Amino acid sequence: MHCLKNFLSVALLCSAVLPSFSSLVAPPVNGRPRGVSRSKNVFYDSSKPFACLDGSNTVPFENVNDDFCDCQDGSDEPGTSACSMVGSKFHCANKGHKPTNIPSSRVNDGICDCCDGTDEYSGTECPNQCKELGAKAREEAQRQREVQMQGFQMKLEYSQQGKDKTADRQTQIAELRTKVTETTTESDRLKALKEEAEKPEGEAKDAHRQKWEAEKAEKERGRAEEAFRNLDTDSNGILTVVEIQARVEFDKDSSGDVSEEEALNWLNGTNDRDVEAFVTILWSEIKSVYVSPTEAPPPAAEGAPAEGAPAEGAPAEGAPAEGAPAEGAPAEGEEAPPSDAPPVEEDSTPPPPPSKEGEGEGEGKGEGEGEGGEQKWRDEEYDDYHDDDEEDDMDGERGDAPYEPPPRVHDTDPDMPEYDEATKALIAEADKARSAFNDADKVRGDHQRELDDLQKLVDTDLGKEQEFFPLQGHCYEFTDREYTYKMCAFDRVSQQPKNGGSETSLGRWGQWTGSPNKYSTMKYENGESCWNGPQRSATIKLSCGTTNELRSASEPNRCEYEFQFTTPAVCSEPRDKRAPSDDPDAHDEL
Repeated sequence: MHCLKNFLSVALLCSAVLPSFSSLVAPPVNGRPRGVSRSKNVFYDSSKPFACLDGSNTVPFENVNDDFCDCQDGSDEPGTSACSMVGSKFHCANKGHKPTNIPSSRVNDGICDCCDGTDEYSGTECPNQCKELGAKAREEAQRQREVQMQGFQMKLEYSQQGKDKTADRQTQIAELRTKVTETTTESDRLKALKEEAEKPEGEAKDAHRQKWEAEKAEKERGRAEEAFRNLDTDSNGILTVVEIQARVEFDKDSSGDVSEEEALNWLNGTNDRDVEAFVTILWSEIKSVYVSPTEAPPPAAEGAPAEGAPAEGAPAEGAPAEGAPAEGAPAEGEEAPPSDAPPVEEDSTPPPPPSKEGEGEGEGKGEGEGEGGEQKWRDEEYDDYHDDDEEDDMDGERGDAPYEPPPRVHDTDPDMPEYDEATKALIAEADKARSAFNDADKVRGDHQRELDDLQKLVDTDLGKEQEFFPLQGHCYEFTDREYTYKMCAFDRVSQQPKNGGSETSLGRWGQWTGSPNKYSTMKYENGESCWNGPQRSATIKLSCGTTNELRSASEPNRCEYEFQFTTPAVCSEPRDKRAPSDDPDAHDEL
């Protein structure tokens, strides 16, 4: 309980039960009330009453540092802890080192907070360590000053490099713009010529295609009408359910006969159909199962030779007798004369079935012969050849002559006949125009891409004086216990497990976000999303150093990464170029 100083009797009573007054009052330091800084000493004049710094009260000067809080701002107790509840501060003079302010609650708490020990004046002895700490601080300050000066000189070099390179890039951009304009003009001219050549080509190809489609339609109708005649066994011009039931190929359920229901289904629900309805309505379905008599002759009776076939063991008609050489074959002991004749062109007549001896061994099959799969492969091969516009030669299976693809007849229908010579000439002329345009347009596109890339580099904010230019296009790594982090300046940030695994994007280059110095913090945004979380992002905090180095990595918040990076690009010129004074008393306070 505090004593009321305005009443002498009460003061005398307190002096009898409490320690002496001198043991509680904070003794002055350097001629100033304890805990008062040099800048505030003017407010503490012992020759007159003390006015609280917030104007809340005026008290006798004896009340200053008497361990009783008279002012609402605690300014009457700068050297005690009496006003700690209002956030008052104790000033450590720390002569020979850096002065500092500490919360007044730390005064006389048994812990030495001030290097000069002035915060502990009752019961705890604190040695004055300010000279030693000040010497170390001055050494570190000198080192930091040298780093800052060296880094600043490097920054000037960085800026000059950036300005020179930017000027070169601007010159390149101007040249590329001229090239893009010129090549665009040439590309447009050749495009017009290409379109002009493609118009008659397209008309000729369309006419050829339409003619072919008409021929196909006519052939298909002829085939349908022939099928109708074959199915119309009584030749009365009407196809009936009974006539359908007579054909085994219409047995859908493979029961051995064609039911009336099945026949009706084939006739599309009616009892009969005429030839026109058969061609236009039924043929599209029936042709998939219909078997022409000429396509599948009935099998011969078991053990009897097929009609027109030679008896077992007899040579086929026109075949040489056993042991005699085939017509045109060399006699025994003679060499076969070299054949200069080109390979026989493949026709539409299917080859005869192979003999039993050669069956499955490919005998008698030349290039392009055999089943449709191989021919289809060759057609597709030629399509690739033409589309790639290459001139590779493929050796044929016969002789050493290079493979020459046949004339291309159509993009989608391999059965369509060749174009006539006039159409081929138009196609060749259009191909030539297309090739010229494609070549010119590729040159234009290359120039445009190069221009866009350069413009992107120039548009990147590399600092007020282009001082961040040397970082552009370079990546820097930092590895901790689990991950290797990579920061590619003005591009991306990523992390990858040390023990292997895929790289995870932590963000792409966004913008400068430093404050108050804009160029002190880099922001990378829109990285890969965290599991059930936001997209990853990274903040790069830059500090002065003589090397470009990624120094640390942390994740202060989920999916938000923070890195420390040193670079000369943020080094500023030291305000005081002189070395710090060795005199500890030269500047004892800030």
